[in-house]
Amino acid sequence: MPKRVKFGHGYYYIVTPQELQENHMKGKKVVIEGTIEDKPIIEFLPMELPSYRTTFHIEGLKIEFSGTPVVKKGDQVKIYGRFIGHSIVARAIETEYALFITEE
Repeated sequence: MPKRVKFGHGYYYIVTPQELQENHMKGKKVVIEGTIEDKPIIEFLPMELPSYRTTFHIEGLKIEFSGTPVVKKGDQVKIYGRFIGHSIVARAIETEYALFITEE
């Protein structure tokens, strides 16, 4: 099993995007590092409680974050979140300059 790191109130497995595709980590809390491959898409969701969703890819793996982090194509980031089989629902995005955290 990969190493773990404590973040907030839980532990996250330190993995690579390749390891996620090979292993059965579905439902596990994971942390990956990588470079944002494409322009992040920020969507406004005008439901009962308006919110935003940001999506982008790291090594072909889709990352979804509830909020509007200040990130761009080419940024080196660290993602803390839950792997749901085809993507990661991010709890936090760490850049060189800031740490963006959302509710669990």
